[in-house]
Amino acid sequence: MTLLPSHGLAFGVLLLAHAAIRSPRADAASWAAAAADQAPYWARSLNLRATAHALARHGLATETETGIQPSEQLQMLAGLESSALQATARVLLAAAPPPWLPLAVRSATVVRDYVPAADLKTLAWLEPELDALLLDAAAQQRRADEDAWRERLGAAAEAAVLSALRQAGREAVQVSLISDAYGYDIEVCDPPTAQIEVKGVGPQTRGSFHLTRHEYETAQRRRGTWRLVQVVFHSSAFTAAVLGPAHVGEVLCLTPETLRDVVPEDTDAFVWEQSALITPPTTAWKAVDLKPAADFSAPGLRRRTVPHQQRRR
Repeated sequence: MTLLPSHGLAFGVLLLAHAAIRSPRADAASWAAAAADQAPYWARSLNLRATAHALARHGLATETETGIQPSEQLQMLAGLESSALQATARVLLAAAPPPWLPLAVRSATVVRDYVPAADLKTLAWLEPELDALLLDAAAQQRRADEDAWRERLGAAAEAAVLSALRQAGREAVQVSLISDAYGYDIEVCDPPTAQIEVKGVGPQTRGSFHLTRHEYETAQRRRGTWRLVQVVFHSSAFTAAVLGPAHVGEVLCLTPETLRDVVPEDTDAFVWEQSALITPPTTAWKAVDLKPAADFSAPGLRRRTVPHQQRRR
């Protein structure tokens, strides 16, 4: 079952949201039955059980030991009175973007020729706000894709550093897989110990990186052992399906002392709380001899593209 928000599907999702809020349900079947009990006569034909399974499949509900747990989005929908159906459509488009969305939304414009006629008919109840909803959904999908790509870039950089450390005989643990709370990504356990925050970049963004407040404060607490290591991948890495040692170019290092000199200063009017884009002077970076092992391999950094058969000819 897809989550393309027809009027009936949006109403069914609202019924399920209210049923989940009233009391936990053991499973999707009892959740759907509880929602059906509250449905008006005309809605009794809705397939609420299939909708419940689809919501779980797309991360809008999870099954826990205490029963079905609705996501924050579903909880929010249950609390709305006006515009609840349209808000539900917005949540569904974000959770399960239709495959034609990247084609239909180009340069902040909706090109409806790329939307299947049947889907346009399904979505017609959202007029005259349909274009605005599709633009918002496309923007959210792009942000999600960009975030996912940055995670892949960071993971590849961490894998390269970990491979190089182990190749050099060092005992190292990738603590980023345990939690973000450490304030660094890799712990070198044998003397001399080190805490390494890893940043991955390409040739065009070499020397710049985003730093969280937590990472900065960790660096200052651990000045003697914390280091920021930047892995600069060759441009070929960004079209590759699989990375190897040859895709890793420079590996650069920055100390906490240098970091302290380039981060934004807190003032009465401005307090740096989340993250900041940091661009130290070129002279602040020091090259380090960290080379991944010959068997190093990581998923490539090729961005997702529109399938060839879907492109405009």
